[in-house]
Amino acid sequence: MWIIWVLLLFSAGWAFAQDDTVRYLDALERKYSALKDYTVDVKVHFDMEGFNAPDMQARLYFKPPDKMKVESKKVFFFPKEGGIFNPFVFKKEAFDIRLLEEMTYDNRKAVRLKLYPKDTKKIKQSFVLILDIESHQIREFHTSSEEREVKGVIDYGKFKEFDLPTRIELHLDLPFKESFEMREFGQSAAAPQRVTGKVEISYSNYRVNSGLRDEMFGSPKREK
Repeated sequence: MWIIWVLLLFSAGWAFAQDDTVRYLDALERKYSALKDYTVDVKVHFDMEGFNAPDMQARLYFKPPDKMKVESKKVFFFPKEGGIFNPFVFKKEAFDIRLLEEMTYDNRKAVRLKLYPKDTKKIKQSFVLILDIESHQIREFHTSSEEREVKGVIDYGKFKEFDLPTRIELHLDLPFKESFEMREFGQSAAAPQRVTGKVEISYSNYRVNSGLRDEMFGSPKREK
């Protein structure tokens, strides 16, 4: 009988902890609930092993929950993992959430959370987030698997009523072709099999909630 009571107490404690941590993602959702789209100019600087490329510039269009388009006049490589600011990925109903640490980050109250996807067919990797719980900002993120690792640090500015990135620093170790959005990428530009190192992305000239139409992003890919 005592074993049953222990199991009941443990499961009740886990449920309470889960309900308690959900509030962090709930606050993040509410913070960006009125964000309908944004357009921004991006400048990308690479510091990668075995991959030499000049600084690149492009215009990025984003519309929730996951529509993205990149326009550039030249060859352009853009890291899809972490380079696109998309807080809508972290829906509270999509994850089991564990509080790893309460901490201070840049002299502000923050938490480190581990997010385990409930449906691994839709979301294949878990995440670790550092959230500023005063401003409800994602300050750092980390995701990894056997083949890839991505770490990111985000600096913000205020654009209309929204906190949006002015700079994201990414540390990458992953396959190149699967992980970069490419524009005008031809045979003359030799791409490595993997990329390891740092990418710095700066964001400027935001246009927020300008009414981007779904048609500009093209037709969604159908699963076979």
